Amino acid sequence: MATELRLFLLVLSSAIPGAVLIGALWFPGGLPVSAKVAATVIFLGFLFVVANIVRVELLRHVRTLSNLIESTRREDYSLKGARAREAGELGELYRQVNSLTDSLKASRESERELLNILDKVVSQISVAIVVLDSRDRIRLVNEAACALLKSSAESLSGVCCADTALAGLPVSYEPKLVDFRFPGAAGRWQVRQHHYRHQGEASRILFIADLKQVLSDEQIAAWQRLIRVISHEVNNSLTPITSLCQTLGGMLARAGAQCSEADLREGLSVIAERARGLQDFISVYARLARLPEPHKVLFPAAELARKLRPIFAPAALRIAPFPEVNLFGDPVHLEQALLNLIKNGLEANPSGAPAVELSCHATDGQCEFTVADCGPGIVNPANLFVPFYTTKPAGAGIGLVLCRQIVATHHGEVTVENRVDGPGGVARLVLPLPLAPAFGLSA
Repeated sequence: MATELRLFLLVLSSAIPGAVLIGALWFPGGLPVSAKVAATVIFLGFLFVVANIVRVELLRHVRTLSNLIESTRREDYSLKGARAREAGELGELYRQVNSLTDSLKASRESERELLNILDKVVSQISVAIVVLDSRDRIRLVNEAACALLKSSAESLSGVCCADTALAGLPVSYEPKLVDFRFPGAAGRWQVRQHHYRHQGEASRILFIADLKQVLSDEQIAAWQRLIRVISHEVNNSLTPITSLCQTLGGMLARAGAQCSEADLREGLSVIAERARGLQDFISVYARLARLPEPHKVLFPAAELARKLRPIFAPAALRIAPFPEVNLFGDPVHLEQALLNLIKNGLEANPSGAPAVELSCHATDGQCEFTVADCGPGIVNPANLFVPFYTTKPAGAGIGLVLCRQIVATHHGEVTVENRVDGPGGVARLVLPLPLAPAFGLSA
Protein backbone atom coordinates (compact mmCIF):
# COMPACT_ATOMS: atom_id res chain seq x y z
CA MET A 1 0.00 0.00 0.00
CA ALA A 2 1.24 3.50 -0.79
CA THR A 3 2.54 5.39 2.21
CA GLU A 4 0.25 8.36 1.76
CA LEU A 5 -2.83 6.05 1.50
CA ARG A 6 -1.78 4.13 4.57
CA LEU A 7 -1.35 7.33 6.58
CA PHE A 8 -4.69 8.62 5.30
CA LEU A 9 -6.52 5.49 6.45
CA LEU A 10 -4.69 5.57 9.76
CA VAL A 11 -5.79 9.15 10.44
CA LEU A 12 -9.29 8.35 9.27
CA SER A 13 -9.53 5.38 11.65
CA SER A 14 -8.84 7.68 14.58
CA ALA A 15 -12.32 9.12 14.12
CA ILE A 16 -14.04 5.77 14.91
CA PRO A 17 -13.59 5.92 18.71
CA GLY A 18 -14.70 9.55 18.68
CA ALA A 19 -17.89 8.65 16.81
CA VAL A 20 -18.63 5.77 19.21
CA LEU A 21 -18.01 8.03 22.22
CA ILE A 22 -20.25 10.75 20.91
CA GLY A 23 -22.99 8.23 20.17
CA ALA A 24 -22.69 6.79 23.65
CA LEU A 25 -22.86 10.20 25.30
CA TRP A 26 -26.01 11.18 23.37
CA PHE A 27 -27.68 7.79 23.67
CA PRO A 28 -30.97 8.03 25.70
CA GLY A 29 -30.42 6.98 29.28
CA GLY A 30 -26.76 7.87 29.11
CA LEU A 31 -23.82 6.17 30.72
CA PRO A 32 -22.29 6.50 34.16
CA VAL A 33 -19.77 9.26 34.60
CA SER A 34 -16.94 6.74 35.12
CA ALA A 35 -17.77 5.09 31.82
CA LYS A 36 -17.76 8.42 30.05
CA VAL A 37 -14.39 9.35 31.56
CA ALA A 38 -12.94 5.95 30.62
CA ALA A 39 -14.24 6.26 27.05
CA THR A 40 -12.78 9.77 26.75
CA VAL A 41 -9.36 8.60 28.01
CA ILE A 42 -9.39 5.67 25.62
CA PHE A 43 -10.26 7.97 22.72
CA LEU A 44 -7.51 10.48 23.56
CA GLY A 45 -4.95 7.71 24.00
CA PHE A 46 -5.87 6.15 20.67
CA LEU A 47 -5.68 9.56 19.00
CA PHE A 48 -2.23 10.16 20.51
CA VAL A 49 -0.96 6.80 19.33
CA VAL A 50 -2.21 7.43 15.78
CA ALA A 51 -0.69 10.93 15.69
CA ASN A 52 2.66 9.61 16.93
CA ILE A 53 2.67 6.84 14.32
CA VAL A 54 2.00 9.43 11.59
CA ARG A 55 4.77 11.69 12.97
CA VAL A 56 7.33 8.87 13.10
CA GLU A 57 6.44 7.73 9.59
CA LEU A 58 6.78 11.23 8.18
CA LEU A 59 10.07 11.86 10.01
CA ARG A 60 11.49 8.60 8.69
CA HIS A 61 10.81 9.62 5.09
CA VAL A 62 12.11 13.16 5.66
CA ARG A 63 15.34 11.81 7.17
CA THR A 64 15.73 9.29 4.33
CA LEU A 65 15.30 12.00 1.69
CA SER A 66 17.62 14.33 3.61
CA ASN A 67 20.33 11.64 3.73
CA LEU A 68 19.96 10.98 0.02
CA ILE A 69 20.30 14.68 -0.81
CA GLU A 70 23.27 15.11 1.54
CA SER A 71 25.13 12.15 0.02
CA THR A 72 24.45 13.53 -3.45
CA ARG A 73 25.76 16.93 -2.39
CA ARG A 74 28.96 15.24 -1.17
CA GLU A 75 29.20 13.40 -4.52
CA ASP A 76 28.55 10.02 -2.90
CA TYR A 77 26.18 8.35 -5.32
CA SER A 78 26.14 4.91 -3.69
CA LEU A 79 22.95 5.48 -1.64
CA LYS A 80 19.54 4.86 -3.20
CA GLY A 81 15.95 5.17 -1.93
CA ALA A 82 14.47 1.68 -1.37
CA ARG A 83 10.90 3.04 -1.35
CA ALA A 84 11.19 3.83 -5.07
CA ARG A 85 9.57 0.45 -5.79
CA GLU A 86 6.24 1.27 -4.09
CA ALA A 87 3.32 2.98 -5.76
CA GLY A 88 2.01 6.46 -5.08
CA GLU A 89 3.37 9.98 -5.06
CA LEU A 90 5.98 9.34 -2.38
CA GLY A 91 7.36 6.41 -4.39
CA GLU A 92 7.52 8.68 -7.44
CA LEU A 93 9.51 11.21 -5.38
CA TYR A 94 12.02 8.48 -4.44
CA ARG A 95 12.30 7.43 -8.08
CA GLN A 96 13.02 11.03 -9.14
CA VAL A 97 15.73 11.37 -6.49
CA ASN A 98 17.33 8.08 -7.59
CA SER A 99 17.19 9.18 -11.22
CA LEU A 100 18.86 12.48 -10.32
CA THR A 101 21.60 10.58 -8.47
CA ASP A 102 22.24 8.33 -11.47
CA SER A 103 22.37 11.33 -13.80
CA LEU A 104 24.86 13.18 -11.59
CA LYS A 105 26.98 10.04 -11.27
CA ALA A 106 27.13 9.63 -15.05
CA SER A 107 27.99 13.32 -15.48
CA ARG A 108 30.79 13.06 -12.91
CA GLU A 109 32.28 9.99 -14.62
CA SER A 110 32.09 11.70 -18.02
CA GLU A 111 33.72 14.83 -16.58
CA ARG A 112 36.54 12.79 -15.06
CA GLU A 113 37.17 11.04 -18.37
CA LEU A 114 37.29 14.37 -20.21
CA LEU A 115 39.61 15.83 -17.56
CA ASN A 116 41.94 12.84 -17.92
CA ILE A 117 42.02 13.31 -21.69
CA LEU A 118 42.58 17.05 -21.28
CA ASP A 119 45.37 16.43 -18.77
CA LYS A 120 47.13 14.08 -21.19
CA VAL A 121 46.79 16.56 -24.05
CA VAL A 122 47.98 19.53 -22.00
CA SER A 123 50.93 17.57 -20.62
CA GLN A 124 52.20 16.98 -24.18
CA ILE A 125 52.08 20.66 -25.16
CA SER A 126 55.47 22.34 -25.20
CA VAL A 127 53.92 25.68 -24.24
CA ALA A 128 53.90 26.29 -20.48
CA ILE A 129 50.32 26.67 -19.25
CA VAL A 130 49.40 28.10 -15.81
CA VAL A 131 45.73 28.29 -14.80
CA LEU A 132 44.99 30.85 -12.06
CA ASP A 133 41.76 31.36 -10.09
CA SER A 134 40.06 34.66 -9.23
CA ARG A 135 42.44 35.18 -6.29
CA ASP A 136 45.48 34.59 -8.54
CA ARG A 137 46.22 31.21 -6.98
CA ILE A 138 47.51 28.40 -9.17
CA ARG A 139 44.84 25.82 -10.00
CA LEU A 140 46.55 23.84 -12.75
CA VAL A 141 49.98 23.63 -14.41
CA ASN A 142 51.26 21.35 -17.15
CA GLU A 143 54.65 19.61 -17.32
CA ALA A 144 56.25 22.42 -19.31
CA ALA A 145 55.27 24.96 -16.64
CA CYS A 146 56.57 22.67 -13.87
CA ALA A 147 59.89 22.43 -15.68
CA LEU A 148 60.13 26.23 -15.98
CA LEU A 149 59.31 26.76 -12.30
CA LYS A 150 61.32 23.70 -11.17
CA SER A 151 58.47 22.50 -8.95
CA SER A 152 55.92 19.71 -9.01
CA ALA A 153 52.27 20.25 -9.82
CA GLU A 154 51.29 19.22 -6.27
CA SER A 155 53.58 21.78 -4.63
CA LEU A 156 52.38 24.57 -6.95
CA SER A 157 48.66 23.88 -6.51
CA GLY A 158 47.04 26.61 -4.42
CA VAL A 159 50.17 28.80 -4.31
CA CYS A 160 49.65 32.49 -5.02
CA CYS A 161 51.15 33.63 -8.32
CA ALA A 162 52.97 36.46 -6.51
CA ASP A 163 54.90 33.88 -4.45
CA THR A 164 56.43 32.20 -7.54
CA ALA A 165 58.83 33.22 -10.28
CA LEU A 166 55.81 34.33 -12.30
CA ALA A 167 55.52 37.44 -10.12
CA GLY A 168 58.06 39.38 -12.20
CA LEU A 169 56.74 38.21 -15.56
CA PRO A 170 55.16 41.07 -17.54
CA VAL A 171 51.82 40.04 -19.06
CA SER A 172 49.24 41.88 -21.12
CA TYR A 173 46.13 41.21 -23.16
CA GLU A 174 48.19 41.07 -26.37
CA PRO A 175 51.03 38.55 -26.98
CA LYS A 176 54.26 40.02 -25.68
CA LEU A 177 57.92 39.08 -26.27
CA VAL A 178 60.04 39.25 -23.12
CA ASP A 179 63.52 38.21 -22.03
CA PHE A 180 63.09 36.47 -18.69
CA ARG A 181 64.93 34.03 -16.43
CA PHE A 182 62.85 31.28 -14.83
CA PRO A 183 64.27 28.89 -12.22
CA GLY A 184 64.32 26.17 -14.88
CA ALA A 185 65.36 28.10 -18.00
CA ALA A 186 66.22 31.53 -19.38
CA GLY A 187 65.66 33.06 -22.79
CA ARG A 188 63.12 34.90 -24.91
CA TRP A 189 59.48 34.02 -24.38
CA GLN A 190 56.13 34.89 -25.89
CA VAL A 191 53.74 35.55 -23.02
CA ARG A 192 50.00 35.95 -23.40
CA GLN A 193 47.00 35.53 -21.16
CA HIS A 194 43.34 34.66 -21.66
CA HIS A 195 40.51 35.29 -19.25
CA TYR A 196 37.79 32.84 -18.25
CA ARG A 197 35.07 32.72 -15.61
CA HIS A 198 34.89 30.12 -12.84
CA GLN A 199 31.81 30.13 -10.59
CA GLY A 200 30.99 33.60 -11.87
CA GLU A 201 34.39 35.09 -10.98
CA ALA A 202 36.97 36.33 -13.50
CA SER A 203 40.14 34.24 -13.69
CA ARG A 204 43.02 33.93 -16.15
CA ILE A 205 45.31 31.48 -17.95
CA LEU A 206 48.96 32.21 -18.76
CA PHE A 207 50.63 30.80 -21.88
CA ILE A 208 54.45 30.97 -22.03
CA ALA A 209 56.10 29.82 -25.29
CA ASP A 210 59.84 29.36 -25.76
CA LEU A 211 60.63 31.33 -28.90
CA LYS A 212 64.19 30.02 -29.12
CA GLN A 213 63.10 26.52 -30.09
CA VAL A 214 60.35 27.77 -32.39
CA LEU A 215 62.66 30.18 -34.17
CA SER A 216 65.39 27.57 -34.40
CA ASP A 217 63.07 25.09 -36.10
CA GLU A 218 61.75 27.76 -38.46
CA GLN A 219 65.25 28.96 -39.32
CA ILE A 220 66.41 25.43 -40.12
CA ALA A 221 63.37 24.86 -42.33
CA ALA A 222 63.89 28.22 -44.07
CA TRP A 223 67.55 27.49 -44.74
CA GLN A 224 66.69 24.05 -46.09
CA ARG A 225 64.11 25.52 -48.48
CA LEU A 226 66.54 28.23 -49.52
CA ILE A 227 69.36 25.77 -50.19
CA ARG A 228 67.06 23.58 -52.31
CA VAL A 229 65.93 26.57 -54.40
CA ILE A 230 69.41 28.01 -54.88
CA SER A 231 70.89 24.59 -55.65
CA HIS A 232 68.22 23.97 -58.27
CA GLU A 233 68.70 27.32 -59.99
CA VAL A 234 72.50 27.27 -59.79
CA ASN A 235 72.65 23.73 -61.17
CA ASN A 236 70.31 24.70 -64.00
CA SER A 237 72.82 27.37 -65.04
CA LEU A 238 76.11 25.63 -64.27
CA THR A 239 75.25 22.33 -66.00
CA PRO A 240 75.02 23.78 -69.55
CA ILE A 241 77.97 26.10 -68.84
CA THR A 242 80.13 23.14 -67.79
CA SER A 243 79.02 21.11 -70.78
CA LEU A 244 79.78 23.93 -73.24
CA CYS A 245 83.16 24.58 -71.67
CA GLN A 246 84.05 20.89 -72.05
CA THR A 247 82.88 20.90 -75.67
CA LEU A 248 84.82 24.03 -76.58
CA GLY A 249 87.89 22.77 -74.73
CA GLY A 250 87.73 19.48 -76.62
CA MET A 251 87.41 21.28 -79.94
CA LEU A 252 90.51 23.38 -79.21
CA ALA A 253 92.50 20.40 -77.91
CA ARG A 254 92.00 18.19 -80.95
CA ALA A 255 94.99 18.38 -83.20
CA GLY A 256 94.22 19.91 -86.51
CA ALA A 257 90.60 20.60 -85.61
CA GLN A 258 89.00 23.36 -87.53
CA CYS A 259 87.29 25.39 -84.84
CA SER A 260 85.40 28.18 -86.46
CA GLU A 261 84.98 31.55 -84.86
CA ALA A 262 81.20 31.19 -85.18
CA ASP A 263 81.21 28.04 -83.03
CA LEU A 264 83.26 29.76 -80.35
CA ARG A 265 81.06 32.82 -80.39
CA GLU A 266 77.89 30.74 -80.15
CA GLY A 267 79.25 28.75 -77.21
CA LEU A 268 80.45 31.84 -75.39
CA SER A 269 77.10 33.53 -76.06
CA VAL A 270 75.24 30.66 -74.40
CA ILE A 271 77.63 30.76 -71.44
CA ALA A 272 77.13 34.52 -71.08
CA GLU A 273 73.35 34.12 -71.30
CA ARG A 274 73.27 31.49 -68.56
CA ALA A 275 75.60 33.61 -66.41
CA ARG A 276 73.25 36.60 -66.79
CA GLY A 277 70.31 34.37 -65.83
CA LEU A 278 72.12 33.27 -62.72
CA GLN A 279 72.98 36.87 -61.90
CA ASP A 280 69.34 37.91 -62.37
CA PHE A 281 68.25 35.11 -60.06
CA ILE A 282 70.65 36.24 -57.32
CA SER A 283 69.54 39.88 -57.72
CA VAL A 284 65.88 38.87 -57.45
CA TYR A 285 66.58 36.97 -54.25
CA ALA A 286 68.57 39.91 -52.89
CA ARG A 287 65.60 42.14 -53.58
CA LEU A 288 63.37 39.83 -51.58
CA ALA A 289 65.85 39.56 -48.71
CA ARG A 290 66.53 43.32 -48.50
CA LEU A 291 62.95 44.51 -48.02
CA PRO A 292 63.28 47.78 -46.04
CA GLU A 293 61.57 48.32 -42.71
CA PRO A 294 58.07 49.83 -43.11
CA HIS A 295 57.56 53.48 -42.20
CA LYS A 296 54.10 53.29 -40.66
CA VAL A 297 51.74 56.26 -40.55
CA LEU A 298 48.00 56.72 -40.20
CA PHE A 299 46.44 57.28 -43.63
CA PRO A 300 43.02 56.81 -45.31
CA ALA A 301 42.46 53.57 -47.21
CA ALA A 302 41.08 55.59 -50.13
CA GLU A 303 44.59 56.97 -50.71
CA LEU A 304 45.63 53.55 -52.04
CA ALA A 305 42.79 53.62 -54.58
CA ARG A 306 43.78 57.15 -55.62
CA LYS A 307 47.38 56.05 -56.30
CA LEU A 308 46.46 52.85 -58.16
CA ARG A 309 43.72 54.28 -60.39
CA PRO A 310 45.96 56.20 -62.88
CA ILE A 311 48.38 53.24 -63.27
CA PHE A 312 45.89 51.00 -65.09
CA ALA A 313 43.37 51.63 -67.84
CA PRO A 314 39.71 51.73 -66.69
CA ALA A 315 38.94 48.84 -69.05
CA ALA A 316 41.57 46.69 -67.33
CA LEU A 317 40.92 47.55 -63.67
CA ARG A 318 37.65 48.55 -62.02
CA ILE A 319 38.00 49.98 -58.51
CA ALA A 320 34.91 49.99 -56.29
CA PRO A 321 34.48 52.89 -53.83
CA PHE A 322 36.59 52.39 -50.71
CA PRO A 323 35.12 52.88 -47.22
CA GLU A 324 36.15 55.90 -45.17
CA VAL A 325 38.52 54.11 -42.79
CA ASN A 326 42.09 54.77 -41.74
CA LEU A 327 44.95 52.29 -41.86
CA PHE A 328 48.16 52.28 -39.82
CA GLY A 329 51.01 51.14 -42.03
CA ASP A 330 53.45 51.99 -44.79
CA PRO A 331 51.38 53.26 -47.76
CA VAL A 332 54.25 52.66 -50.22
CA HIS A 333 54.68 49.01 -49.18
CA LEU A 334 50.93 48.34 -49.16
CA GLU A 335 50.57 49.97 -52.57
CA GLN A 336 53.30 47.65 -53.88
CA ALA A 337 51.54 44.61 -52.41
CA LEU A 338 48.22 45.55 -54.07
CA LEU A 339 50.06 46.34 -57.29
CA ASN A 340 51.51 42.83 -57.40
CA LEU A 341 48.10 41.25 -56.77
CA ILE A 342 46.49 43.39 -59.49
CA LYS A 343 49.24 42.51 -62.02
CA ASN A 344 48.72 38.83 -61.29
CA GLY A 345 45.01 39.26 -61.97
CA LEU A 346 45.62 41.15 -65.22
CA GLU A 347 48.08 38.50 -66.43
CA ALA A 348 45.56 35.76 -65.62
CA ASN A 349 42.68 37.49 -67.44
CA PRO A 350 42.22 36.23 -71.02
CA SER A 351 41.75 38.63 -73.91
CA GLY A 352 38.28 40.19 -73.90
CA ALA A 353 37.55 39.20 -70.29
CA PRO A 354 35.85 41.61 -67.87
CA ALA A 355 38.08 43.99 -65.94
CA VAL A 356 39.86 42.93 -62.79
CA GLU A 357 37.88 44.14 -59.76
CA LEU A 358 39.50 45.80 -56.75
CA SER A 359 37.26 46.34 -53.73
CA CYS A 360 37.66 47.11 -50.05
CA HIS A 361 35.45 46.31 -47.07
CA ALA A 362 35.83 47.10 -43.37
CA THR A 363 34.18 44.90 -40.74
CA ASP A 364 34.91 43.38 -37.32
CA GLY A 365 38.04 45.47 -36.80
CA GLN A 366 39.60 44.43 -40.12
CA CYS A 367 40.04 45.96 -43.56
CA GLU A 368 39.89 43.48 -46.44
CA PHE A 369 41.09 44.26 -49.97
CA THR A 370 39.83 41.90 -52.68
CA VAL A 371 41.30 41.47 -56.17
CA ALA A 372 39.15 39.25 -58.43
CA ASP A 373 39.91 38.18 -62.01
CA CYS A 374 38.15 36.02 -64.61
CA GLY A 375 41.10 33.85 -65.60
CA PRO A 376 41.46 30.06 -65.56
CA GLY A 377 41.82 29.93 -61.77
CA ILE A 378 44.51 28.42 -59.58
CA VAL A 379 45.87 25.03 -60.61
CA ASN A 380 48.42 24.41 -57.85
CA PRO A 381 47.48 26.43 -54.74
CA ALA A 382 50.00 24.60 -52.53
CA ASN A 383 52.97 26.27 -54.29
CA LEU A 384 51.58 29.81 -54.53
CA PHE A 385 53.77 31.20 -51.76
CA VAL A 386 56.86 29.08 -52.46
CA PRO A 387 59.75 31.44 -53.33
CA PHE A 388 60.70 31.48 -57.04
CA TYR A 389 57.85 29.16 -58.01
CA THR A 390 56.01 30.52 -61.03
CA THR A 391 53.87 29.29 -63.92
CA LYS A 392 54.59 32.37 -66.05
CA PRO A 393 57.20 32.11 -68.83
CA ALA A 394 58.92 35.33 -67.72
CA GLY A 395 57.94 35.25 -64.04
CA ALA A 396 60.39 35.52 -61.15
CA GLY A 397 58.23 33.77 -58.56
CA ILE A 398 58.55 36.40 -55.84
CA GLY A 399 55.41 38.53 -56.31
CA LEU A 400 53.16 36.70 -53.85
CA VAL A 401 56.07 36.01 -51.49
CA LEU A 402 56.84 39.74 -51.43
CA CYS A 403 53.15 40.50 -50.79
CA ARG A 404 53.01 38.08 -47.89
CA GLN A 405 56.23 39.50 -46.42
CA ILE A 406 54.93 43.08 -46.64
CA VAL A 407 51.56 42.20 -45.12
CA ALA A 408 53.18 40.16 -42.35
CA THR A 409 55.05 43.27 -41.18
CA HIS A 410 51.60 44.92 -40.89
CA HIS A 411 50.18 41.99 -38.85
CA GLY A 412 47.87 40.97 -41.69
CA GLU A 413 47.54 38.05 -44.07
CA VAL A 414 47.24 37.31 -47.79
CA THR A 415 45.21 34.46 -49.25
CA VAL A 416 44.61 33.42 -52.85
CA GLU A 417 41.88 30.99 -53.92
CA ASN A 418 39.53 30.15 -56.76
CA ARG A 419 36.32 32.11 -57.07
CA VAL A 420 33.08 30.39 -56.11
CA ASP A 421 30.83 32.69 -58.17
CA GLY A 422 32.45 31.85 -61.51
CA PRO A 423 35.77 31.23 -63.25
CA GLY A 424 38.88 33.00 -62.05
CA GLY A 425 40.80 33.60 -58.85
CA VAL A 426 40.43 35.99 -55.94
CA ALA A 427 43.22 37.39 -53.76
CA ARG A 428 42.42 38.81 -50.33
CA LEU A 429 44.68 41.13 -48.35
CA VAL A 430 43.45 41.57 -44.77
CA LEU A 431 44.83 44.21 -42.39
CA PRO A 432 43.82 45.03 -38.81
CA LEU A 433 42.22 48.43 -38.29
CA PRO A 434 43.85 50.72 -35.72
CA LEU A 435 42.22 50.48 -32.29
CA ALA A 436 41.91 54.23 -31.78
CA PRO A 437 41.40 56.73 -34.60
CA ALA A 438 43.56 59.29 -32.81
CA PHE A 439 46.78 57.40 -32.38
CA GLY A 440 48.11 58.19 -35.79
CA LEU A 441 51.58 59.59 -35.44
CA SER A 442 54.23 57.96 -37.59
CA ALA A 443 55.90 54.88 -36.15
